[in-house]
Amino acid sequence: MPYAKGSGKSVVIALGGNALGNTPQEQLELVANTAVHIVDMIAEGINVVVSHGNGPQVGMINNAFDYAAAHDGKTPEMPFPECGAMSQGYIGYQLSQAIL
Repeated sequence: MPYAKGSGKSVVIALGGNALGNTPQEQLELVANTAVHIVDMIAEGINVVVSHGNGPQVGMINNAFDYAAAHDGKTPEMPFPECGAMSQGYIGYQLSQAIL
C-alpha cells in the first residue's frame, strides 16, 4: 500500500442539523460541498466518521405531516420519532450518495 499522508489518523465530523441548510435544495448543495472535503480526507488516508443532527429537518417533516393530516383528510398523523427516522434516513442517504 502506498504511503498516505494522513495514514492512521482519525477524524470525527459532526454536522449539526442547522449546518445542513433550511431547504431541501440548500441541503443537497451543502451535503455535496461537504462530501468533497470528506472524500479528500479519505484519499489522504484519514479514517473519517460522520455524525449528523436533524433538528430542523425533523421539524419540517413533522410540520408537513401535521398540515397534511389537518387539511386533506387522508394523511395520517405521524409520531415524532418516526419523523426523526425519516430525516435520519434521507440525510444519511444524501451524504452517502454525495460521497460515492
